[in-house]
Amino acid sequence: MKLLVFAHRGEAQAFFNQWEFAPVEFYFNGLFKTKNYYLLITGEGLKDASEKTVAVIANFKEELDEVINIGIAGSLSPKLKIGDTAWVRSSYAQNAERCEFKSFTTTQHSSLDCISAYSRVTTLEEKKMLSSFADMVDRELWSIMSAAHLFDLPAFALKLISDEAESDDFCRLVKEEAPALSKKMLQAFLEREEKTVKKAVTIVAETLEDKLLTHPKLYFTTSQARKLHTVLRGLSIKKTMNDDEIMTVLSTIIEGEGLERTPKELSKLLLMRLDQKLNPLNTKIKEKITQNLKPLMETGAQVSFDPELEQDYVQLNFQIRNTKDQKKLILALEQFNYQKIKEIFQGNLGDDV
Repeated sequence: MKLLVFAHRGEAQAFFNQWEFAPVEFYFNGLFKTKNYYLLITGEGLKDASEKTVAVIANFKEELDEVINIGIAGSLSPKLKIGDTAWVRSSYAQNAERCEFKSFTTTQHSSLDCISAYSRVTTLEEKKMLSSFADMVDRELWSIMSAAHLFDLPAFALKLISDEAESDDFCRLVKEEAPALSKKMLQAFLEREEKTVKKAVTIVAETLEDKLLTHPKLYFTTSQARKLHTVLRGLSIKKTMNDDEIMTVLSTIIEGEGLERTPKELSKLLLMRLDQKLNPLNTKIKEKITQNLKPLMETGAQVSFDPELEQDYVQLNFQIRNTKDQKKLILALEQFNYQKIKEIFQGNLGDDV
């Protein structure tokens, strides 16, 4: 899932026409979603762009793969003309008459840089001063790149030049030609998306991880895909299982559970089985904990503990509908020995635990 970030709705007009975006109920207006994209309208300026982009990424990080800022920019270089589209290499920020020390660089193949101004650029003198740092100027990119960097997400920027280096008619041009500019930005964006898809298709799924991630019976969420990468790497380092053995585990799961579980559930089950192979001690600890939780579980209570075994807590959810339920729970709690659970968390699996 990609987060597309625009300053103004007019810049995103063609994108709204291209896909059926639905509003997302959030802390503020301006967030929309379709099957493959989130779309955020931040408003103009570094402050609004920073606050809103950070808020959205913080809430939806597990769904996001990358952040893309799309919008207009003013040219600071003779080589950039009105109507040109450009992917940005590096992003800088202007504060008063100096450039912010911290910059952000994308992996996009480009030689063009953009500087984000703290206030509107209205004179040729300001443009001349900023041209010492970058090829184009906008009002939001640096904040968006900073937000993505904070959450370790790759970020890119597509800019369409709305005025030339010697022009001082920036604002009027944007208002009059927003629909046409938006269509041109959409076209450039779709060209990149098409190249990305073609590149992905031409890459043969040679690794086991690729095979599992693209398996028709499985569906990995972003967090599950990260877990898969970690587990496979661990199994490879420890030489616990080879690729054929892992695929055998998958085949067994599909044959036994394939008709009853969803692709997402099958992926979760596969991760659990592989993790058991990678961390057999953890598996024994979990089994021992579960065994000692039986007095509580037999009451019909929902009992859980930290699956990562990092915190030695036991969580209990129980409905008391009458005094009989109350007495049943009290009796179970009297039989339950938390000290044993605590020792098991610490790795003491002796029979006398």
